[in-house]
Amino acid sequence: MNSRTLEVTVISAEDLRINDRPITKNAFATIRVDSNNFSSTRMDSERGSYPCWNQKFCLALPYHIKFISVEVQCGAARSKVRPVGSAKVPISDIERDYVPSHFLHFLSYRLRQRDGERNGIINLCIRLLLRPDQVNVGRPLGPLGFTSENNRCKKDDGGHEVQIGVTVGDNSYNIALGIPIATI
Repeated sequence: MNSRTLEVTVISAEDLRINDRPITKNAFATIRVDSNNFSSTRMDSERGSYPCWNQKFCLALPYHIKFISVEVQCGAARSKVRPVGSAKVPISDIERDYVPSHFLHFLSYRLRQRDGERNGIINLCIRLLLRPDQVNVGRPLGPLGFTSENNRCKKDDGGHEVQIGVTVGDNSYNIALGIPIATI
């Protein structure tokens, strides 16, 4: 297996501009893994500089890919498309040690124009989809949903291991325990 599946929901963008003026309509976003593997949202013709797409895409993500690109463009009249800004999303932002990669990650990135100037923000929801052989059916989960082989301890500033989360019982039923904390 030389790739996995990345689920990306393009939620919205904020404060999009062309030549320091707010765009008026027809913004769309393209999620690009490589030159042959990409998907685009529909054009938002109603919300101008603050488009909302809320569109979900599943893309093949080869293991050697270190980041994906998000490009926002504005479709003007007569099929002329103008770039608004782009951002690179590191795969390491999804594959973090403290949260499993198959959890939803709500992320926002600063868009940049070709000259490096800031130009808006893109809001995404990303996760890696698990293959059926990766699902934890019948296997106990440790704190925060990690399986025991993935349950890592963190080290504090003194180099001592600190357990994250609290294991309750044998945890064989995958039950989450919430304890309300009152502040005075």
